[in-house]
Order: sequence, then C-alpha cells, then structure tokens
Amino acid sequence: MKRTVSALILTGAIALSSTFTFAQTTQKENKFNDISGHWCNSAVQMLMEKNVMPFTGEKFSPAKAITKGEFVSLLHDALGIQIEYFAEPQIKDYFDDVAQNASYTLDLVDLVTASVIEKGGKFNPGASISREEMVHYIMNAYKYQMGDKYALINIKPPFFSDDSEVTPEFSGDVGRAAHYKLISGSKGMFHPKANTTRGEAAVVVSKLVTILEKQNPVVTVTPEAEVKADSIIMKITLKNNSKKAVSFNHSSGQKYDFKLLDSDKKVLYTWSADKLFTMALTYSKLNAGESVVYTETLSGDEYKAIKDKIASMKAYVIGSSDDFALDTQGYEAVLK
Repeated sequence: MKRTVSALILTGAIALSSTFTFAQTTQKENKFNDISGHWCNSAVQMLMEKNVMPFTGEKFSPAKAITKGEFVSLLHDALGIQIEYFAEPQIKDYFDDVAQNASYTLDLVDLVTASVIEKGGKFNPGASISREEMVHYIMNAYKYQMGDKYALINIKPPFFSDDSEVTPEFSGDVGRAAHYKLISGSKGMFHPKANTTRGEAAVVVSKLVTILEKQNPVVTVTPEAEVKADSIIMKITLKNNSKKAVSFNHSSGQKYDFKLLDSDKKVLYTWSADKLFTMALTYSKLNAGESVVYTETLSGDEYKAIKDKIASMKAYVIGSSDDFALDTQGYEAVLK
C-alpha cells in the first residue's frame, strides 16, 4: 500500500502544519495552442485534467528543455504528495542554491522527504535535466508510491544500443523504466545525456501516473454480501490507498445503493426503492489511508420471499469524484 509520510522538522518555536497536494492546485483553464497533433498532446491533456501541469500561458513549447525546477513541480503534482510538517521546512537544510520563495521549493522539499530526490550541495534548479537523471527520479517516485508492493527487478543490458553511455549509477533505473515501458528509444537509442524536453517529461510522467493507477489504485471499492438464515448483510467498502485526502460529491442525500439479483441478473430487491433523499449536494471525504463502510441489512418477510433466488449483489456509490473513478455500473459480489 502507499505510505503516508510525516516529517517533523523543528526549526523554531512556532509549529506550522503545511499540506501540499495537486488536488489543491487551481485548474488550468488555458489550452496550449502549440501541441495540437503533437505526439505529447494526449499526455499533456491527461495531466491537465488531473491538475498536474506547472506551465501556464498559450504555449507549452514541447521541444523546450525542461528545467529541474519545472520537473520537480510536474513530478510532485503527479505523485499527489501530502506531507505535514511540524515547522516550515527551510530549503537551506537541503540545498545551498535554491531560493526559499521559489515556486518549486516546497515541492522539492517534499520529494527529498519522500526519498525521490537526494539532498545535498547544489541542485541547479534552473539547469536542464538529462534523460537519465529524469528516469532516476521517475523510478524513485515509482518506488515511493508502490511502497511495500515495490519489487526490485534486476535487468541487465542491453536496453538500448547506446547503453554504454548511461552513467553506471542510473543503469538499473533505465533498465527498469524500459521494462515498465515508461521510456522508449528513438531508433533503438536512448541518448541518456541529452536534455529532457517538456514533451518528453509530460509523456513519461503521464505513463507513470497511468501505471500507478493500475497497480496501486487511489481508492479500492469492495462489495460484500453476508448471507444468514434470516437476513442478508450488504456492504460496500471504500479505502483510500493514496497519500492525500480524496473527496466525492453526491447529487442528492443518497450516498450508496444495493441491489439483489437472481441468476439471470434480474433485480429482486433495490434498497433505495422506497427511500426519500434530501435533494442537496452531499460531500464525502476520505483522508489518506482511511476507509468507509456503507452497510444495510435486509431481513423479515421481504428477505424470506427472495432468499432462495438471490445469486448476486450489486453495490453502488452514488456520486462522482475528481480524484478517482467510480464505476456507475456498480460493484458485484457473487453469493456462494
């Protein structure tokens, strides 16, 4: 599961709690006018939909080399890191060439705390980032997000025809990134020392987001049906696996629903059929690592009338979320 990182930094008498997460980023309304038809367009659009895009203005400039500072914010927002500090962190404790008030400074501190970026000396935030160094940070980010699920895969060259040009300390990262299809070469070459462009960074980060969503979903939804002699207990559990709070809105006072089906998928019972709900927007929030269980019990004559016909249960979460996708078709639990 993903881990929540707590960092206690004592640098003063006043305690300051700070939370940084891409869910709090203002939605980018602008449309870049220079990426239509470009190979990075879909990646950029996907990141923008998730509020993961530190660039503003009319142009994305996909061929422009991305700076280390820009890449920090891009990767930080993609990870959705949420770290609470006891006191406001001072960048001078990490690097000696980064300004405290720079737009990417707190993002950089978070990535260092999460062991995505190694601290010490100069960071050179205005410099471009090489492809091999970018991949190193990407794989550190993948390891951080996967937590205990991360499996170290030993992959030996050849990955690309220019493997010999990869700095030895980055060789394993390049191999694993290629294995997970986070990177691909051009005509079999990786060009590890070349500058990473904005377009390349967007594509790799979008692939990282996609693979993490598949391997470690933000929220898992689990339906359960417990059959007893005189009743059936219907449950649906939502668990937040991420390091940030997630929220979802309900279009009415109804948060969930349950349906009992026969072997032909015909509905035998609907929990909400005779219920009235307040027509008001309802907001639900799950903090990092938190779970919520919605449950109802059907018993009595109503249960006895359909007991022997029940083959499965479908559970529904009523609403929508910008943080994760809810299956509007419901979540099915087959009765044994």
